This record gives sequence, structure tokens and C-alpha cells, in this order.
Amino acid sequence: MADPELKSKIEELIAANPVLLFMKGTPDMPRCGFSMRVVQVLDQIDVDYGAIDVLPALQPLREATAEIADWQTFPQLYVNGELLGGCDIVEEMFESGELAEALGAEQPENAQVAQNAPPAQSPPLQIE
Repeated sequence: MADPELKSKIEELIAANPVLLFMKGTPDMPRCGFSMRVVQVLDQIDVDYGAIDVLPALQPLREATAEIADWQTFPQLYVNGELLGGCDIVEEMFESGELAEALGAEQPENAQVAQNAPPAQSPPLQIE
């Protein structure tokens, strides 16, 4: 069972951020390939988003997000309080145009999953 205080804080962050990415590392320095790929997608859409580095508290965060959205792997992208999914789902939605639509943004003209795009510059959020 997840720590109720941590779960509550996560729910507050999800509600407070229209677009929130739980990831390994930060947008400036992703610490896994899947997190880096989601950051690259969000950068192409040019959307503002919050990011939380899950590595400092990986297991407690995994337990809490599993209770919130029944999803234990990272990255996790939330839009307007709803979990969209992890890397593969985000990339599929990006390529089809569904992600831009969900974000209320314009689909890039040549939307494709980038292999080596530079990381974003969004500052990470802190769980305190």
C-alpha cells in the first residue's frame, strides 16, 4: 500500500499541472531512453509541461501511481488529470495526431518520432 501522504501529493501535482510527465531524470537530462523519447515528442509539439524525476523515490512513487492509475512503469504522461500512457502509447498518439489534439496543440507538419532530438528545457517539479 502506498504512503497516503505521498499519494495525496501526487494527486495534487497531477491536478495542478495540465501536462505532467513522471520520468526517470529530468527533461534536461533524461536518465532512460524511454523518458528521453517522451521528452523529444513533447518538444516537437512545443507544449509546456511539468516533470517529476521519479528516481529519488522510485519504489514509493511506483506504488502510489499504481494505486492512482494502475500503471507502475515510467515514464507516465498525464494530460488534464488523466493518464495517457507510457512511451510507446505517447509515440503512437504523436504519430497519429491524437497527442496534439489531446494537448490542444498543433500537430507538427512532419510529425515523426525523433531518434536524437535535444532534450527539453522544462524545470523539474519537486515532491516535498
